[in-house]
Amino acid sequence: MLGLSDKSWLVEMLHPQDAAAAQSAGDAPPPREYDAYFGLGYSVRLLDRPPVFKVSLAGLALGAYLVRALDDTMLEGSFLDLGTGSGVHALLLRRLGATHVTGTDLSCEAVMLARENELLNFGDQRITFQESDLFLGLNAPSGQYDTVIFNPPGWRTPSQRLLARLASNADGTDMPVSAMFYGDDVLLKFLEQLPRHLKPGGRAIVGLNSLVGIQDVLGRYRLGHAGKPPLRYRLLERHALPLLYYSASWRAQQGALEAEFRDWRDHALAAYSTDGRGSIYWSYEIVEFQFSER
Repeated sequence: MLGLSDKSWLVEMLHPQDAAAAQSAGDAPPPREYDAYFGLGYSVRLLDRPPVFKVSLAGLALGAYLVRALDDTMLEGSFLDLGTGSGVHALLLRRLGATHVTGTDLSCEAVMLARENELLNFGDQRITFQESDLFLGLNAPSGQYDTVIFNPPGWRTPSQRLLARLASNADGTDMPVSAMFYGDDVLLKFLEQLPRHLKPGGRAIVGLNSLVGIQDVLGRYRLGHAGKPPLRYRLLERHALPLLYYSASWRAQQGALEAEFRDWRDHALAAYSTDGRGSIYWSYEIVEFQFSER
């Protein structure tokens, strides 16, 4: 169960050769279903179906924050889970007692999987899952929500050099570059659109990856509004997490990716640390956005 003992899963992601060797030696293949635990007894069961992401350590941290922070009054409001993926946070919200939940994703595969996961957990479908690019095409009557939850792509816009390297190693089954990159552009677009979709007194809970260049993005956001943006923000909590390469072809380009990350850091566009084995650790930061007081 993820969220209780993640050691075996981390070993598999950080050292895929060792995991592959163990499986070839006769170990059972990984299950098609898995559980994610978030605290206070709250968990959800999910189907593991690539190319939809399996719940990450960041996703577990965000879910645990929701369990800790949302009270009964907050759960009476309306929720929008942007980039819902497997639907994990939307499902957790329903498990917590929320009754007005919408989950959206750019991927039709993710939306279909999220619907299946709701049936798997509850036996019926009450969450509105739909395809959407950020807020485009939302079916809510007012288009506004009390709480918006968003985990944007974690890495910033790649160089043309890196794009060429990734394209040269693609085998046609790999996840798209947009799944992890262009997070800075997506986040700025999200922040510009967000005020139109928050109810008065509403808030957005956003999980940010330090490889997106948090200070750079927020600085550009403030600059675009002459230092007085419509939204204020504050850090709720922070976690140091190991960097994982989610596909074989991306692991094959690990050297090129690390060179890109170093270039970002050298230009103050990313933050991370490296341990004695060369493993990269990044900062996952849960940030709250609300309307600025005028």
